[in-house]
Amino acid sequence: MSKGLVSNLTTNRRIVLIGSMGVYEKILSLAEYLNVLGINTIVPEAEGGAVQQLSLFDFESFKRRVSFAYLRKIRDPRTYCVFAINQDLHGIPDYIGPNTFAEIAVAFAQSKKIYLYQSMPEAYCEELSAWRGIPLKGNLDKLIADFRSDCMVENAQLRLLD
Repeated sequence: MSKGLVSNLTTNRRIVLIGSMGVYEKILSLAEYLNVLGINTIVPEAEGGAVQQLSLFDFESFKRRVSFAYLRKIRDPRTYCVFAINQDLHGIPDYIGPNTFAEIAVAFAQSKKIYLYQSMPEAYCEELSAWRGIPLKGNLDKLIADFRSDCMVENAQLRLLD
């Protein structure tokens, strides 16, 4: 296969974006940016206004269903990494909520890479450091370079020829 043909091939690997619904617009914005670069992304479903009208029982059922579905996406073999959008929220720098931390733990257990949009929050610094979380400090260059190096067909096939 000629190098020209190989460079046009893409990958079925993807990045799963995670984070608090309080930063949902940022999650969508970053996913769109990565998609434009040819990187497949998965984003959580918007909860929407209808969720606020559910009974406590129905809301908990909804949350369980959505959480299980998203955890399956993280565990999927096509998932390269999780990308935690941990912006400052609720007066907490580099905020990671309990659901996001649980999703990071699942990614770690599945040997997925873990990227953090900002820095490591103080509350989880020891764990995230031990789990080799990669703080991007707002700069996506490392995430993009790692994904292209590890997942893009052109690079993977060219490494096989070495």
